[in-house]
Amino acid sequence: MRIFYRYAALLCITALLAACGTTQPKRHSASYKKPPANLTVGQGPNRTLAVYALKFIGTPYYFGGSSPEQGFDCSGLIQYSTKKSLNLNAPRTAAEQSAWGRNISLADIKAGDLVFFETSGQRISHSGIYLGDDFFVHAPSSGGVVRVDSLKNPYWQPRIRIIRRIQP
Repeated sequence: MRIFYRYAALLCITALLAACGTTQPKRHSASYKKPPANLTVGQGPNRTLAVYALKFIGTPYYFGGSSPEQGFDCSGLIQYSTKKSLNLNAPRTAAEQSAWGRNISLADIKAGDLVFFETSGQRISHSGIYLGDDFFVHAPSSGGVVRVDSLKNPYWQPRIRIIRRIQP
């Protein structure tokens, strides 16, 4: 019976670690361009979420992290920022978050909407918060920090899978 519990615990830990644990290929780092200095957050029903998440630019990536003290992974940044800015309890993983709220098209995206990506062969393996003007904030990978990227970046653009709008 002990072996069963050990395997069950190992399976749970593996599932949790798979949420946002992908590392980006080297070409992603090379193609990163800092956002414009005059970047402003656009308008949207969840603009407060986008503005709040920007407070964490430079916070270290930490796999499974969900606080500024610990560091963030992609879904941890969304979960923490959503709770603090909108007083909503977001699901923990990117895959769970991708089913939360309502689906919208890329043409209708607004500040504070959630963007989900396929980066590792799993349908949803990464997430971020849309800022406006084609920019989003996210915790990209091990060894990185929370930062802003463009949805037009050749790495991110083809990997966009779902956009969700949560309702406060």
